[in-house]
Amino acid sequence: MSMPTDKSVSLRVVESNPGTGAGEDIDEARLAGQPPRSVHVVALNEVPFLPYVYGLLRIYAEQDPLVKAHYRFPQPRFFRDTVAEIIEGLGEGPERPGVLALSCYVWNFRRHMKIARLCKERHPDTLVVAGGPHMPERVEEFFAEHPYVDVVVHAEGELPFQRLLRENLRESPDWSRVPSISFVRDGQIVTTERKTLPRDIVFPSPYLAGYLESSMDVFRRLGITYDAPWETNRGCPYRCSYCDWGSATMSKIRSFDLERLEQEIDYFGRAKVPTVHINDANFGILRRDLQIAQRLAEARVEHGFPRTVRLNFAKNSNDRVFEISKLWVDNNMLASTTLSMQATNDNVLAAIERENIGIKNYRELQDRYSAADITTYTEIILGLPEETRESFKRGLDTVFEMGNHDDVRVYELSLLPNAPITAPETVEKYGLRTVEKHVSFAWPGTPPDEIETIDMVVETNTMSREDWVDCSVYSRLINLLHNGCYTRYVSIYLRREHQLPYHVFYDGLQRFYLGRPDTLLGRVLGALQRMCREYQQQPELPSIDMSSTPRRALPLLAARRFLMPVDWAWVCISACLDRFYAELGEYLRVLEGEGRSVPADLLEFQRDVMLQLDYDPAVGRRSEYRHDFPAYFTQGGPLRERPTQVWFRDRAMGLAGQYPLVPNDPAKFLDAALGGGWSDVGCRFYHRLSAAEITYGEPSPRRTDDAGARSACG
Repeated sequence: MSMPTDKSVSLRVVESNPGTGAGEDIDEARLAGQPPRSVHVVALNEVPFLPYVYGLLRIYAEQDPLVKAHYRFPQPRFFRDTVAEIIEGLGEGPERPGVLALSCYVWNFRRHMKIARLCKERHPDTLVVAGGPHMPERVEEFFAEHPYVDVVVHAEGELPFQRLLRENLRESPDWSRVPSISFVRDGQIVTTERKTLPRDIVFPSPYLAGYLESSMDVFRRLGITYDAPWETNRGCPYRCSYCDWGSATMSKIRSFDLERLEQEIDYFGRAKVPTVHINDANFGILRRDLQIAQRLAEARVEHGFPRTVRLNFAKNSNDRVFEISKLWVDNNMLASTTLSMQATNDNVLAAIERENIGIKNYRELQDRYSAADITTYTEIILGLPEETRESFKRGLDTVFEMGNHDDVRVYELSLLPNAPITAPETVEKYGLRTVEKHVSFAWPGTPPDEIETIDMVVETNTMSREDWVDCSVYSRLINLLHNGCYTRYVSIYLRREHQLPYHVFYDGLQRFYLGRPDTLLGRVLGALQRMCREYQQQPELPSIDMSSTPRRALPLLAARRFLMPVDWAWVCISACLDRFYAELGEYLRVLEGEGRSVPADLLEFQRDVMLQLDYDPAVGRRSEYRHDFPAYFTQGGPLRERPTQVWFRDRAMGLAGQYPLVPNDPAKFLDAALGGGWSDVGCRFYHRLSAAEITYGEPSPRRTDDAGARSACG
């Protein structure tokens, strides 16, 4: 199929209603002497995920006997294959690609388009088909920029792809017979009627058919732990404007056959699949999800696999989500559970068509999860419409007031092609201004047209670019000092005893130390502030959480080459702990002058709970205080003045205790303190009072390592 190459060509959308495409005659005699045509599926991903889309497209397509007889599916290209390697591997002669199928996401779109162009140049007769979430609904500009793509598949791909392959067997294919696609014909764009799979999705499993086993072998040979994507249903009943999920799935929940799912779970166990990644938009929204969760836990007990489960829980958490979380936590399969927020301000929620669970309900859920020893986290998005600097900071207050002090994750708002928020009228209404950012670090020598990009919002009608920088620094300060625990207990005390809002405490602290660049925290925050400003201006910086290794942290970086900025900042403070708390006292004296004092031994308690390099689990750490801080911070009620001895006894960190504590071992310390990634947040950084031995009585003589001592750290 030839495509127009003149970008000035006038393109307009013409609606077409396809027939079934299955019951009409195809000249099988003409096909009898032809070799099978090759279907090359490409789904590049830097993250080790099995190419689930390959299995789905192939297994569904092969339900048509003609398609199965006249096509072959070489192994997909899905992990770290380069564009050049893929093009060279397409073959010539009888092995040349009959069809090139590209599953497009934000992390692979530009490389996929380059593969499409080079394939078309080398093999002009190849049918190039592009689908996936990154394919736009409005295709005029897309076809003008990418004339080498023959067909765009919209939304769900199995049915249209099968019909495409069948139609392609005709001597003169008519793509208008195929549902849910767009293509160019005679200078006009034709978009056919949308069709999806039935409410009950019934077709064979690509896992049970063995279509993904060779891909598993790829990861095994590389020694890489991989995720197996898996669906139990499709659809999302929500229409959050920043997300393309609800619009892409037409908001209807449709389920896969339960018997098939149970067989797949058994397969995951027998095949020793390390991690099952459930791709449902809202797992736990259906009654049967608890049954599915129980079966996964049974497979873990019976086979030892899958070891972990990753997923998107139902947006509005419920009893079922709690039961599923507890079941998996009890079987060491789940790191943490999302209690979803995104924003807390009513104007923002209205602008993004999002409805949160109520604050009272959230607090009850948080208490329930905490009582069951289930780690939770909350996600907040920076840059949403109607958000201001003040409302963003107050929003984090709300999360703390609801009981989540361990894990608040802030993400920047990015515009996805099919999300409602990207509509031109919406962008204009809210004054959304973006910068094009690299999705990930580009390896040296990567051609510019293979670097993936995304549009990130850095300014709105209600938040200036400088406000965005300020909020970005603030969110990292919260992650460092509150989630990271260096000042958590001090801020909680000030909130409870002096009604000092968290954002007032931390915003004041941020301004205080940015104005004192010679202090330890001033240097750290200054570095983060410069990084955030540069991030707006330099597209090659792919993530605000880029790696950093400044000199002050080097004594603790013996075995880690890279750290995320907040982790780097945490290590900087850990390396100079005495200095940090001595300088923190300066800020607390300012608050004391305003009538907001803290007990003298609170700062000692706050320092003592922090994990330190020289901590020896064989000995533990003994501390004495005039006040009963453990009861105050874990049970509530007034702070009692009574001699309290705390013997910290932690032997390991991590949700599963997977990071042993070894004194004066920098590598082990970093693993224990920082964990292996987001999944370890909630059980790192500091000593657990739940693991401590607490007694009451007259204190012994004071120890000599008081927290006020200043270290030699410069």
